[in-house]
Amino acid sequence: MSLPLKPVKKLLGQHWPNQISEAAVWELKLFLEQVGVQIGREAVIEFEKLNERREKLGIPRLKRLNAWAVKRACRNVLKQDTVSNLGLQLQDVVNPGGNNMSTETEATKSASMEVRQ
Repeated sequence: MSLPLKPVKKLLGQHWPNQISEAAVWELKLFLEQVGVQIGREAVIEFEKLNERREKLGIPRLKRLNAWAVKRACRNVLKQDTVSNLGLQLQDVVNPGGNNMSTETEATKSASMEVRQ
């Protein structure tokens, strides 16, 4: 896939009124091409999943790649990039000591207020 340089330069120029280097245009062009290829692959996978579900329901398969598959692929591909760039994201709350909290511990304000009354 090869994107023309002029539309890529226009994309950059929408937010920058001054001159734009050719290297900057090439970098954006290469990035957009890479993302486009990833989205294309993912769209085909999503479209196949959709057709498998349609077959299970007794609905005929679609033959033309639709916008739903591409939107879903965009979400999947772009989500991967943004999540991986967020740094450390813990799935569980970890106690600094590594031990579980005792069931006797009153951890909330409302629990400590009930004890006082």
